[in-house]
Amino acid sequence: MKKKLKFAIIYGSTRRKRLGIRLVKYLHTQIKKRGYNSYIIDPLENKLPLLDKRFDDFPKKNIPTAVKNVQKLLNKSDAFILVSAEYNHMPPPALINLLNYYYIEFNRKPSCICTYSVGDFAGVRVQGPLRSLMTQLGSPAIKYGFFQPKLLNKFNENGDPINKKDAIERFNLFFNELLWYTSSLKKAKN
Repeated sequence: MKKKLKFAIIYGSTRRKRLGIRLVKYLHTQIKKRGYNSYIIDPLENKLPLLDKRFDDFPKKNIPTAVKNVQKLLNKSDAFILVSAEYNHMPPPALINLLNYYYIEFNRKPSCICTYSVGDFAGVRVQGPLRSLMTQLGSPAIKYGFFQPKLLNKFNENGDPINKKDAIERFNLFFNELLWYTSSLKKAKN
């Protein structure tokens, strides 16, 4: 039996009443429905201190628990899905802080950038900086993603879409592409 592919959904927002968690829940549910493993890495649950040194720079016995827990999830993941809002045309600070703790955990694993907004632009301006960062980490971003404008009107608090047909079509577009890259890179590494 083939091993299930594992996807880490890395969420960036720490704001009160954050809306992007709706999209995170939807993606998590859809990945599991397709028969794959999905892990949510949330900066509110994994409170990483402001970056002082990278994971590899800590003495083994002094690694903060949250830093160690996130590292384990990243290490066992085959691909990454970043879910980001746009804060002043840039990714949220918590997301950048989290990503910068790690390096080899991302190496030769594909990534996907999914962005959202409460307005019309779906957070598109953060895609460029996140693509550059993920490429530098060795995790090239695929061209497709799930880009969601007007999130508040499109998904409820449980992550259920208002228009199921539209949501599943857009999910399938990026996820099928991510599956192809994930499978291909995993085979090439073995």
